[in-house]
Amino acid sequence: MNNYFRKHTSRVFLGLAVIALIGAAIYGQASHGLTGYEQFLPDAMPEADSFSAVRSSGGATVYAAKDAEGQEIGYITASEGPGYGGPMAVLVNWTLEGTITAVNIPQHHEDLPWWRALERNNFFGQYVGRSFSEPLRLFDDIDNVTGSTVSSNGVAVGIRDGRAIMASYLGQPYTGPGDPIQFGWPEIAVVFGILSVVLLRLTPRLRRYTWLRNYSLAYGLIVFGIWLSVPLSLTNIASWLIGYSPHLETFIIIYIVVFGFLGLAVILGKNFYCFWLCPYVAVQEFIHTVFRMRIQPDAKWFKVFRNMRYVLLFIALFLVLALKNPSVSVFEPWNVLFSLKGTQDQWVLMFFALAGSMFVYDFWCHYLCPIGAVMDIILKVRRGIVEKWSKNKPVQNRVTPPTSL
Repeated sequence: MNNYFRKHTSRVFLGLAVIALIGAAIYGQASHGLTGYEQFLPDAMPEADSFSAVRSSGGATVYAAKDAEGQEIGYITASEGPGYGGPMAVLVNWTLEGTITAVNIPQHHEDLPWWRALERNNFFGQYVGRSFSEPLRLFDDIDNVTGSTVSSNGVAVGIRDGRAIMASYLGQPYTGPGDPIQFGWPEIAVVFGILSVVLLRLTPRLRRYTWLRNYSLAYGLIVFGIWLSVPLSLTNIASWLIGYSPHLETFIIIYIVVFGFLGLAVILGKNFYCFWLCPYVAVQEFIHTVFRMRIQPDAKWFKVFRNMRYVLLFIALFLVLALKNPSVSVFEPWNVLFSLKGTQDQWVLMFFALAGSMFVYDFWCHYLCPIGAVMDIILKVRRGIVEKWSKNKPVQNRVTPPTSL
């Protein structure tokens, strides 16, 4: 038995990790999620004495607010919005004629720096006085809060879902324009960057010019980091694992980034993101070049430190699945670096990672990056499947045609 464990140590640990993650997922699905909306209604409209649900559809509910004599004095719609850290409860107060008087978000999982940006910029106040017949589309009718786009969109989606059921209840179903898919210059720039790296890595003639990688990293820094701030993130991947997907119409760019890089890794067996388009790699390598200090652990310690990425990935995914909250995986330093928003712990981690890159080449990538661990796992699994398939592929016997007389 001891010989077996020594021979198959990695497989044993992998099996135990998978079992633990499955258990965490089951626990998270069974014990977490949005609680009933009824508990939030009294705080949302304190002047009402009672509430009663009058219509429900598609996860949204209309509650009639009544006074002490049982007369309706307004309505509250309750629905779910897709936030950065998971679903949020979105409550909207309406007059009897269908005009918004207040927006309340009594339950959410957003990071406080980004959420407070919505409050500072009076994002919620933009809806007050709007009618159920208005489109209420983000970027058009409602101003987005830069740096908190995902949270802004989560609120906007929840309000529009409430608007739809409110209009239906009032007998005037909304027939205005829906949410168009946002595909413009940002999405084009991301697709161009991905295709360019594919050509650089797969074209034999271009692969000889190693200096082209510097231009690729610069492009990733400018487009994926400074301009759009959409690097491949563990949080984006973790959201899908617990059933929270970004709003497609508004965030098709996230779908392109996540499924583009992961899909190419599965199909072509190469990592087209790390060390090619990752903006944080560009920052690290620039710092390392400026300070010209190089510390390289020997092969044994390099392997030990490199495995820390898998440990951090397991811990992050375990917490995400158990708590059903993808925001707990937000520890990657690029998030703070390019948004300049974060908690105190996130700022400390960012400075630590940048300081490490002064001495160790691509310090974060080699030893701590969870995305690097994800990409390595995908490539290793793919390689194992291809090798096994090749071994089991039947060899077709060649039949020699008869010699003609």
